[in-house]
Amino acid sequence: MGIHYDDIGMRIMGLRKEKGYSREQLAELANISVSFLYEIETSKKGLSVNSLIGLVEALEVSADYLLYGKTQVQCEKNISRILGKLDSKDLQR
Repeated sequence: MGIHYDDIGMRIMGLRKEKGYSREQLAELANISVSFLYEIETSKKGLSVNSLIGLVEALEVSADYLLYGKTQVQCEKNISRILGKLDSKDLQR
């Protein structure tokens, strides 16, 4: 299972558009430059671990999904988000 930068770039661009982010917005959220994001999306450059982490957090997906295209439900995040909305009585139930 190798890393295919063309696929990674396409997944990042697709997620960015799906979330309605401009390239500038996503770059800011991921703490990378706009030009570097463009180079990642167009497969001109690979990405570092720090860049990967920034994009994973900004796009709210798993690293596995960005790298390999495997969809993985982030159960812990979703459960935490749901539990955070409950009051103490509902939480005990």
